[in-house]
Order: sequence, then structure tokens, then C-alpha cells
Amino acid sequence: MPDPGDIKESNPPLPAADYRFRRQGRSLALALALAAWLLALAALAIFAQASLWLIALLGLPTLPGLYELGKNPQSGLDLTEDRLSWFTGSLQGAVPVSQIARLRLDTRLDLSVRATLILTSGDKLRLPLPATPPVEALTQALDARGIPHERHHFSLF
Repeated sequence: MPDPGDIKESNPPLPAADYRFRRQGRSLALALALAAWLLALAALAIFAQASLWLIALLGLPTLPGLYELGKNPQSGLDLTEDRLSWFTGSLQGAVPVSQIARLRLDTRLDLSVRATLILTSGDKLRLPLPATPPVEALTQALDARGIPHERHHFSLF
């Protein structure tokens, strides 16, 4: 009778599960930030009696946030065994995994992360910021597929 320690399993490793990330433009943080800014503008108009043109000028940065709050654009990224694809609004793209040399993740000064795909041809593709998943989850999915990645913190350029 064979010793149980001598038995070797010949099962191949299971393929990594597909990674899927989705984000929507509408969020509680966005709504609270817009509300706080608009309340500050209202207080400036009422208590400081600021002119209307100044209030309108200071209100311009809220327009993209109001648009996202109203339209609620979807964005996301999918990583399968043979393909990396992403979308945000009307933009979309895909790259075969076999053409990816590495993924560079740059943390910027505003603490956002810029993801750049460096292809085997030497070309660079920058992933849109809304379609970029949290770094830890993305690096785990890349490790599961053997895709090299590198992190760079706080580079100015």
C-alpha cells in the first residue's frame, strides 16, 4: 500500500477568475461636496453680499459635478484570461493580455492613481481615471494572471 506522502496530485492549477470592476458617477461624496460648495456660495452671497458675477464665477467648478450627479455615467474595467477591456462614458478600449508588457501605477500628488499600460510594442495606453479600480484589487488580479506591474509614488510628471 502506497504511503499517503508519496501520492502527488497531478491536477493543473485552476485558471484565475475574471476580474470585473464597475463604478458609477453618482455618489454620496459627490453630492455632499456639491452641497457644501453651493452652501458656501449661498453664505457668501447672503452674508458677505458678494456680487452676482463673483458667485457665478465661483459656481462654475460645480457644473461637471452637477452633470455627473444628474447623468450618472458608468465606467468599469474587465480583466479576463485573454483580454483587458475598459469603458467610461462613450470611451472604450481593449487590449489582449498577450500584448501587455506591464502596468505602471503612478500615485499623483492629489492621491489619485494613474494607470498606464505599457505594451510589448513599446506603445503606452493610459487608462481613464474613472475606469481605474482600487490599486490593491487590481494588483491582485494582475498577479493572478502573471501580468507584471510597478508602483511609483508621487511623481510630478
